[in-house]
Amino acid sequence: MRRFIAALAVAGAAVLSIVGSASASQTGEMQPSIIGGHNATETYSWMVSLSNGCGGSLVAPQWIVTANHCGSASQGRIGSTNKNSGGELLRIDRRVTKSGTDLTLMHLSTASTKAPVKLATSNPASGGGVRLLGWGCLNWPSCSTPTTLQEIDLTLLPASRCYAGGGTSTDICVSGDRTHSACHGDSGGPAVVGTRGNWTLVGETHGPGDNGGECATTTLYTGIAANVTWIRQQTGS
Repeated sequence: MRRFIAALAVAGAAVLSIVGSASASQTGEMQPSIIGGHNATETYSWMVSLSNGCGGSLVAPQWIVTANHCGSASQGRIGSTNKNSGGELLRIDRRVTKSGTDLTLMHLSTASTKAPVKLATSNPASGGGVRLLGWGCLNWPSCSTPTTLQEIDLTLLPASRCYAGGGTSTDICVSGDRTHSACHGDSGGPAVVGTRGNWTLVGETHGPGDNGGECATTTLYTGIAANVTWIRQQTGS
């Protein structure tokens, strides 16, 4: 399966991004965005910008969930909407991957003081809303990337809509088209459901939802609920 390529730091590699429909920023001005997304409307304490260009989610004081295909990262910036400043910049000293999945946990050498995101114990129903977050491409096939975290609210689809991209019944499938889609720049980043300040992690960005897409397509997210027992075993939470 074609996966989103994760690392801006690697020559020729693009980085996954979240995309969506244009909307106003907190200032009320329309902002250039991840293929239709907009600047983050809140600071997510658990959002992580990894040093290799991927995204991630803080799920325990010393653990980040991200994608296995992201490879390694030396640091993670936690709890900032700016990928270059703010929040906590902590060192990553090891990683653990769940066999047979694209799910990886990265361990922090020092515990974060930021609040982790809640973990889903069941998949949300299709047809509901889901929020995607990331620092990826603002346009495609040309690609420019933002400094400010982008967000977009899209729609949960039946898991079967992403089977062509390698998904299973336990994964999360998110809507997408030419102006609303995940794209290079957000590998490992989150799909969440909830309301302001009260979010639950339901998916980790894996790749396009079909076997020929790149951007401008549905997006496949590794389902968190199906892996929550393993995550808790590894993190001791």
